[in-house]
Amino acid sequence: MDALSDGRGQALVLTAILLGVAAAAIVGLSGVSHRILDGVRAQRAGEAAAAAAGTAVADLQFDRVRALGRELGRAEIAVFVADPAVAGAARHAAARLARLHDRADPTDVRVIAIGFEIEVHVTLSGRTHVALLGSNP
Repeated sequence: MDALSDGRGQALVLTAILLGVAAAAIVGLSGVSHRILDGVRAQRAGEAAAAAAGTAVADLQFDRVRALGRELGRAEIAVFVADPAVAGAARHAAARLARLHDRADPTDVRVIAIGFEIEVHVTLSGRTHVALLGSNP
């Protein structure tokens, strides 16, 4: 009697097929899981980089306010964010945090004045993260 014609042989073939399907499913789930975790890590790295860049800008703004003895006006905030040293400090802080999270340096770091507020935009892994700094007008 042929091994595949009896009940045990057919059960063996069916078991092998089911194991193959299960293995493919596990490999697929592993890949999806890896992509999801990498996305979460990229998001957290971007948020940390934006926070670091925002902190660097806030420190410089605080130093400027302390030196003047008063809050900055709208025009002064616009001049402040246009200073290359401010953008450089933001970029340096964002890059440092990105590297600590095993990510490439940000592709873009911008410091923008919107009235009395300052926004620091950090683009990391294709996503833009924003730190908002308020001011007392």
